This record gives sequence, C-alpha cells and structure tokens, in this order.
Amino acid sequence: MYDNDLIIPKSELYGRIKLFQEKLEKNKIDYTVIILNADLFYFTGFVPSGILLISKDNTTLFVRKDIENVKYASKIDNIVELKSIKNIKNYIKNSQIVGFELDIVPYSTINYFRKLLEPAEIIDISPLIRETKAVKSRIEINFIKKAANLLNILCNTIGDFIKPGIEEYKIFAKAQEILIENGHQGYARMHGFNQEMFYGHILSGRESLVPGYLDAPTCGKGLYPSFPQGSSNRTIVNGDLVSVDVVGAYNGYYADQTRPFAVGEIKNIFKENFKKVLDIQEEVISLIKPGILWEDAYLKAIETAKKLKVDEYFMGYKSKVKFVGHGIGVEVDEFPFLSSGFKKEFVPNMVFALEPKIFIPNYGVVGIENTFLIKENGCEKLTTYPDIITSL
Repeated sequence: MYDNDLIIPKSELYGRIKLFQEKLEKNKIDYTVIILNADLFYFTGFVPSGILLISKDNTTLFVRKDIENVKYASKIDNIVELKSIKNIKNYIKNSQIVGFELDIVPYSTINYFRKLLEPAEIIDISPLIRETKAVKSRIEINFIKKAANLLNILCNTIGDFIKPGIEEYKIFAKAQEILIENGHQGYARMHGFNQEMFYGHILSGRESLVPGYLDAPTCGKGLYPSFPQGSSNRTIVNGDLVSVDVVGAYNGYYADQTRPFAVGEIKNIFKENFKKVLDIQEEVISLIKPGILWEDAYLKAIETAKKLKVDEYFMGYKSKVKFVGHGIGVEVDEFPFLSSGFKKEFVPNMVFALEPKIFIPNYGVVGIENTFLIKENGCEKLTTYPDIITSL
C-alpha cells in the first residue's frame, strides 16, 4: 500500500471540487464528465480506470476495475463500480449542459456520449478545470518542492558523469538512474495534444539547436526518427556546454529546471550570454506579482532581450516558441502561460516555470529555467540549485 503522506486528504479533494463546483454553477453547467488522467488525479487523488462525474452538488467516481485499491487510495465518498458506461446516464438526469475535456478527449468518445446523453448539450469544460488547477494549495506546493529537490540532487551529482568521450544519451541514462533512485515517478504528463516527453532533455553543442516537433524551446534530435527529441548519440568534447533541462516528479506533481554544465574552460560567448539570460530572468521575476497580466511577463522578456541585443536568437533559432514560461503542477504545461495574448492576471499560489534561453549559431543553447511560486508581493524560487554555469 501507499505511504500515508502520499494519500491526498479528503478535505483537500473536496476543497478542490467545491472551487470547481462554484465555476459550474456560475456558468450554468449541470454536470461534468472527467476522463483525463491528470484531472482524475487532481480531483480524486488517484488515477483509476474510470470516469468522474461532478455536478454542482454531487461527486461520483465510477471505476471499471481494481475498486478496492481505488477506495484505499482515493478519499472520494461515492465510489461506484462501473459495469457499463451506459449506466452513467442513470446519474445524469434532466440535464441541459454537460461539460467534457473537449480539447483532449477523442472525437469518437465525445460522439458516443453525445448520443448516450441526448438531448443534452455537450460543451468544453477544459478552461474551467485548468483555471481551478492553476492555484495551488499548501499540499500541492509541498509536493512541487519535493519534485524540485530531486532536481537539486540531480545537479549536485550528474556533473561526475559529464566528461569528454561520453554520449549524450548515456548522461541522460545516468540522470534517470539518479532521479528514480531518489523517488522520481518516471513519467511527465503533458496536456497539449501530441505533446509527449520523457521527462527532459540533456543536450550539447549544435544538436541543442534542433527545434524538433515538441512545443518547447529546446528539443534535440534524439536517437530515432520515431521519437525525434532528447539526447542523441553525440559525443561530448572539451569546450561543450551541456544543457541539463529536466522535470522533477513527486507523487504526480512537477518542477522544471535547466542548468548549463561546462566541459573544460567556459567559453566567453557562453559566459556573456548566460549573464543575459539571468538578466532577463531577473527583469521578468521583478515584474511578476498578483494583478500583473500573464502576457506582460512575456512582453517584458522580449523587451529585455531586444535591449540586450539577443532578440534574434531568443527562445529559438530559425524556429521560435511563442512563450517564455508555463504553469506547472499535475501537468508540465498548465496555466498560467507566459505568452502574448493571455490577458489573465497572476494570483497568489500560482506556480510557473520561467525558461529564458538564447540560441547561439554554431555553438548551442545557453539557458536557465526555474520554478517559481507567486506570493502576495512577488515570487519565491522553488528550484534551489544555484543559477550558475557549473564548471567541470
């Protein structure tokens, strides 16, 4: 069985559900059918094979299998065996509007429910779920801090294995070993469609400039055409800057961190540009506090990059991403998004990763990434490894 400190208390779960129910009532939504694993975990404290039904005054978890384990790990009161999905209709009565995670759930599944629940109207509930998840509780922040501590352990250890003659993927294999041995869950969930990631990238040299298919500043070319991202078989040489960009994971919660490691003497071009990413980080973090718009943080990063004359190579080379940071919690890509067009305000207890990175042609990526908690008057850094280029 699971340790008690991993079981999310009933009061915590129903606090989250109550906040969400308030949004349902405000938007006149009768029921919500939740299927996505990350959302199931957020609201129930477990990832069952099942479906969660939330109305404005009731919550029922339907479970297909392993119901005894679910009842042990989840503190939801009403847990029911699901023998047939058709039975859910018996719990949804006189409804006009039923919400689903339409940005992720497959069309075939939605079409099935649309026919099952006729004449109910099916609408997208994803934005309301993401808004609810964006503000973290004390318990969630504690889990994120533990995820961040895994990254501190990694960076204090991985330097022993970064040396000339070793391939990138072997460094990443060692990073996995270190993380798993210290409690990393071994998987990172992403919300975006087709956004898949192991749990980070360890890249070096020109290979780190490869943009790839992942919606992230760095991607790398990977080992195979079937999964073209992450560490490759490139061999580390003296003078390299190795970017260690890894997601820590503890009991379903994530922290994100990037640190550069220099093999041999640190080139001046790396030193100069690393100072600039630190300057950008400082300018953005100095701005962020409750009431500031998400997009203003992005615009401040772009403005600072222009002032430092690195905007041409900021957040991508040839192909740029359109953000400088992202929320993080039970998914790696949560609200808030530090991107143009997001005119929503930061509020206390949001958690986000800020990742300013400069792409230097013919050399590689110089970047920093930290996970921050928004407090009443500013930000607290949760990732604790020093903001330095570690010289090996």
